[in-house]
Amino acid sequence: MTEHLLAGRYRLEHEIGAGGMGRVWRARDVRLDREVAVKTVDLAGVTDPSLAGRFQREIVLTARLTSPYTVTVFDGGLDGRTAYLVMELLRGESLAEAISRRGPLSVGRALEVAREVTLGLAAAHAIGLVHRDIKPANVMLTDGGRVKLLDFGIAQLTGQADPHLTQPSMTIGTAAYMSPEQASGLRVDSATDLYALGCLITTMLAGRPPFDGDQPVVVAAHQINTAPPRLADLRPGVPPGLDALVARLLAKNPAERPDTATTLRALEHLQADPFAPTMPVPAPSPAMAPQPPMGPPVTRPYTQPAPVGIAGGQGLPASAAASPAARSLANLQQPGGWWIAGVLVSLMAAIVVAGVAVNLGGLAMTNLGKAFPSSSASAKPSNTPKPSTTKPSATPSKTKSATPDPGASVALAAALQGVQLALNALPDSEAKSELQELWNTTSQKIASGSNAGAALVAFESAVKASELPGWQQQAVLAATGIVKSQL
Repeated sequence: MTEHLLAGRYRLEHEIGAGGMGRVWRARDVRLDREVAVKTVDLAGVTDPSLAGRFQREIVLTARLTSPYTVTVFDGGLDGRTAYLVMELLRGESLAEAISRRGPLSVGRALEVAREVTLGLAAAHAIGLVHRDIKPANVMLTDGGRVKLLDFGIAQLTGQADPHLTQPSMTIGTAAYMSPEQASGLRVDSATDLYALGCLITTMLAGRPPFDGDQPVVVAAHQINTAPPRLADLRPGVPPGLDALVARLLAKNPAERPDTATTLRALEHLQADPFAPTMPVPAPSPAMAPQPPMGPPVTRPYTQPAPVGIAGGQGLPASAAASPAARSLANLQQPGGWWIAGVLVSLMAAIVVAGVAVNLGGLAMTNLGKAFPSSSASAKPSNTPKPSTTKPSATPSKTKSATPDPGASVALAAALQGVQLALNALPDSEAKSELQELWNTTSQKIASGSNAGAALVAFESAVKASELPGWQQQAVLAATGIVKSQL
């Protein structure tokens, strides 16, 4: 019997790890007769025809990394519907395993790991490569004492780099390290990795990321909207400078985060003197307007603003606080708009994923489009009335076919789930519990077609009469509005 070799070259001998859609193997390169690590991702459910080309370009970029703080990539590509990445085989344990076994790290060890992770990111960002999935499971603590970053180039294949929070590949761990722009479906760059670094430092010292929970969509909603806890509150006694640095890394607006080089200098400064009264922190870069939702995340070069010193890391200078970037950050932190945006992005993603799953994506999106009419149609109203071109018909109009529209069914089911997601993401309260119970009954009536319109109106009235704050009511009603468009 002929032995199966991945890509005709790699013998997968023993699985050494798995997560989401990816599996990691100890393997042997039969051509060079050496042990390697191979990560495989099953692409059987992926329909994007451009994926192979994008992944191959990412592999070429990844192979250019020569930093001692990143895993060395030897090969990669597609074998049928399996994507694979061939890397050096490392001995040691992941940061996730280390924290699970021994608890939070000391401040000194956490600073060293953060510095080496940042050195790896600096090497990647210098060639225009963004990791997109920095988390403890992707940080390796080798037996030789070196820290190495894993999984460059693989995140976009597993869905971990985009906001489709309903995909099976999305895990709680990934959502806990996802930047607000990632969770909102916007373009990512080096600032995305630095936000994840802030989450990583928090986990190393507090034993948990800034936000966690049982559902990825809830965690992602917090990433978009909720102000993160201060590191000093989670781990009393940390150096004030480190607390300030993490707060800046976790800024909602990417333009307000320190760049890679400045972050590295700050970490080295803290290592040399953890309780120094001052530390380098960058001035805000020019205002960054939120970008429209994109397709697959792309890698692009980044710019580095000039750093300034801030005493004790406390706040921004007065001139910076009044800058457009600071005003933009203030806008991003208001709860209503961004929280609702996150829920709606997740809802739309759920509809798309559900539609594709049954080969009905186009039909589902057509129905979803009814909930979001094009603004261009009413942007320039005409002052000249157009004469009617309708002619009387001599024959009766044909009755619409009674055949159920499968696209409409998919869109309605996803819209009903969207209301549940919106309710789940609310802070716990008695009003929330009552509405969740009511929605269980209401959604069943709507799904069965039993007085659907009346049931939805009654639920919306209950939301408006509830004790929920106004912005929470608005979020739930935004989701029910999409249901209404499907009825």
